[in-house]
Formats: sequence, structure tokens, C-alpha cells
Amino acid sequence: MKLRSLNLYTRILLWLLVNVAVLGGVFLLVLKWQFREGLQGALGGIAGDRLQVIGQEMHDTLSANAEAEWAGILKELADEYAVQVALVTPPDRVICGDAIDFPAKLKEQLVDMSPGGPPRDWGRPPREGGRPPPPRDELEAFLLGDDFLGEGFPPPPPWPERAGRGVPSRFGTFLLHAGDPPLYYAGVRLPPPSTLTRRDGPLTLIIATRSMTGGGLFFDTSPWLLTTFGAMAISALLWLPFVKNMTSSIRANMKVTEQISKGRFDVRVPEGRGDELGRLAHGINQMAVQLDGLVNGQKRFLGDVAHELCGPISRMEMGLEILEPRLDGGEAFRLAEVRDELRQISALVDELLSFSKATLGQKRLTSEPVTLLPLIEGAIHLEGLPEELCLLLIPEDLKVNVVPDLLRRAVSNLLRNAHLHARGARIEVTATRSKEIVTLTVADEGPGVPEESLPRLFEPFYRVDVARARETGGTGLGLAIVKTCVESCGGNVTARNREPHGLIVLIELPCA
Repeated sequence: MKLRSLNLYTRILLWLLVNVAVLGGVFLLVLKWQFREGLQGALGGIAGDRLQVIGQEMHDTLSANAEAEWAGILKELADEYAVQVALVTPPDRVICGDAIDFPAKLKEQLVDMSPGGPPRDWGRPPREGGRPPPPRDELEAFLLGDDFLGEGFPPPPPWPERAGRGVPSRFGTFLLHAGDPPLYYAGVRLPPPSTLTRRDGPLTLIIATRSMTGGGLFFDTSPWLLTTFGAMAISALLWLPFVKNMTSSIRANMKVTEQISKGRFDVRVPEGRGDELGRLAHGINQMAVQLDGLVNGQKRFLGDVAHELCGPISRMEMGLEILEPRLDGGEAFRLAEVRDELRQISALVDELLSFSKATLGQKRLTSEPVTLLPLIEGAIHLEGLPEELCLLLIPEDLKVNVVPDLLRRAVSNLLRNAHLHARGARIEVTATRSKEIVTLTVADEGPGVPEESLPRLFEPFYRVDVARARETGGTGLGLAIVKTCVESCGGNVTARNREPHGLIVLIELPCA
């Protein structure tokens, strides 16, 4: 389905969804950028705090259980969040948990976080002329003890404790992206549980995952997404009345302009708004009033002219009849040519009168239920068409709600037009009902009309072929009268070409 085929309200909602998708994409980019350099930035701080909680809870859980149960505890955490979890000592020794890979960047991070440098230096005093002792902090004092590094190291400063526990308030954490394929590695330094000694080395809880959020373990995106979508849903509900009011006004303007384009100038748009759409509605109503005056004035003028021409034409015909017996030979032949031209003028005037009456008198006529089949048969008889040329496929009890005289005139014009341009060919007249609409079809086997002429076929004075219309007496008003009569009955008329040749005219009428 093409986007331009959607209505304005649907397109606004789709644009809202696109806005949400763009915001989600921007959020993911910001998340990646925040975690690119570890736990820096606002989002990194959130993840660091979450890792602190994980480390403290894991230390408490391991301390409360036997060492034989640690593997199950770590596996439970790994299965819950679809990650790899292991307890390790630097640089790459796995004490318990999953057998994770140790890329060089991870090993370097583990060694850097370990006091005293590489493992071979643990528990040894600094050599003379060697590197100076590393700075001590409260966590290292807790992890390794006051006597672990030997003599020559300054005593650690005091550190705050959590209420009732001899565990530091914060552990060291890190987050890095390394390996092939690349994984996110989150680490938390842990004090050794009660079953291990400090001289086993500093422990680190490692969590490896393909997702930067660890499946929601150390950064849960669900609250962010729920907040975002909740805000968008509330915004949509707040915008709904405004958008609906705006689109309904635009839809009303659209429907009225469509009716005006079909020649219905009596329709109006509600003008209750005071904004640009209200001014648009006022302009459309003014345009309808002006067009109604211009078009009806033109039709009334045509009717008046036709009516005034009837008298002189009648007197001219009477004079020709008086003159005809007195002429013979070539003069009588020329008189016949003049009479033929006068008949064409008389036919044009009659068509103008019919067109004017059908147009200007439509508001004064009332529709009534009419059985369709007898009306079509009467039109065929009125045009004097042979019965064998007309195929009628109309249910006997089918009724329509129309003005009988106008529909009879419209059908007569169609039959006459089909017989003139498809002389000798069969004319098919069918009618079907669909819900509250009856579709009356008049189809011939003539040459049809060019495709580019179909949209203008029902315009007054429009003739597809001027020479042919002149020869057959056409004035270009026959189908215009059909359109006016059908619309006066509350219907609609269209035309299309027939395969392999011919023309099909479809009339939609309200069902009785």
C-alpha cells in the first residue's frame, strides 16, 4: 500500500511511530557511546552502581554457602540473564563458574586492578631500588590484610563499613569491550568469602555477554523503554482530540470540494472554526456560491435564448412550408437544404431547452419509487428501437427511488446515442443491486471513444468527433443532459470503453 493512499490521521500516527523509532535509535547510540570507555558518563555510573549491588549480593551469597555450591549459584545467575559468569584471579585463573575467554585487554585490566602488580610479586616486600609500593586503600586492606604485603608498606586509612557487616561500602568495578568475537566484560572485585583466605589472591566476579546491558543484569533498559513508550502513549492521547478535530475539518472540506467538482453547488462546509481551516471553509462556501450563480446564470441564459429562438424558428418553418409548393427543380433542392439546416437548429434549441429544464428544475422535483423494467421498456418504445436489438437483463421487481421523467429522458438519450453510433449493433441494458445502490448499465458494440475523452464525455457541448456529430445530428448536449437528469435523481453516471469495442455507461441510483 502506497503512503499517499493513507489518510492524514493514519500518516500522523505513523510519523509518531517513526519518531519513537528514531528516539530509540538515538538512545542505543548514546548507550554504546557511554559504554565505549567503560563506566564513564551518566549511564556508565548507573551500570557501575548496579555492578556494586551485584558484587555485594554475590559476596553475601557465597559466604553463606559451601564452596561446593558456588558453581550452582553462578550458573543460576548466568541462566537467568543468558550471560557467562565466573570467579577469577588475575590474570586468567578461573576458580569457579563458566570457562570464559581472557582477551589481552581483560588480562591487563585484571592485573592493573590487583595490588602489588603481577601475581608473582604478591606477598613479597619491595626490592631495594625496585618500584615504589602501590598506594593503599580501604578495599585493598580488606582484600589482602594489613600484613599481606609485608613490611615497608604504609598502613591503610580507615574505611566506612556497612551497618553490621565487615564489608567495604564500595567495590572496584570495570566494563570493557574486547575479544574476537567482541564481548562485553563486566568485573567486580570481591573480598574472599569466608571459606577462602586472603592469600588465595584478589577475587574478581566476571560477567561476559554479547549485549552491552548484560541482558538487563547490570543495565536494565525496560524502565527506560516503558517510560519512553508511556510518554509517547500519553502524548498520543493528548494529541488525539486535536488531530481528530483537525482531520475531521479537512475531511469535511475535502468532501464538499468533491461535490462541487461534480456540479453540486448547494453543499456547504461548517464554519465554526476561527483558525486557518475555518477561513478555508469560508472560502470554499463563497466559491460554491459564486459558482452556483455563474453556472446557473449561464444555464438560465441558454434556456432563455433557446426559448426566444423557438418563435422565429417556428415562423421560418411555416414560411418554408408555404414557399415549398411554389418552387420546383433546383430551387426546390436548395429549399430542402435550407429546411435541413433549420431542422438542425431546431434540434439544437430543443436540446438547449431540455438541458435548461433538467438543470434548473431539479430542485423542484421529488423522487418516488419506480419499477425499473417498465420504465426502460417505455424508453425503448419511445425511441422506436427494434426489440431484437435491445437485450434487457433487469429483474422484474427491481425498484429505484428517482424522478420518473428525468430517468426516462436520461435512458432515452443513452439509447439514442448508442443506436446512432453503433447502428445495427445490439444494445445491452442490465441492472443489478448491491446493498442500497442499483447499477443500471447501457452497453453498445460501437467504436467506443478515445480514453482521453472519457473524463469530458458528460461536459456540455463536448463532442468527440465534430464531423461525426454533425452528420448524425449531435449537439454535444445529449450526455450532459443524461448527467444532469441522473444527478437530479440522486445518482451518479460514469462511462468506460468496452472490450474489444464499444462503450459502457453506468448509472448508480438509490434503491427504493
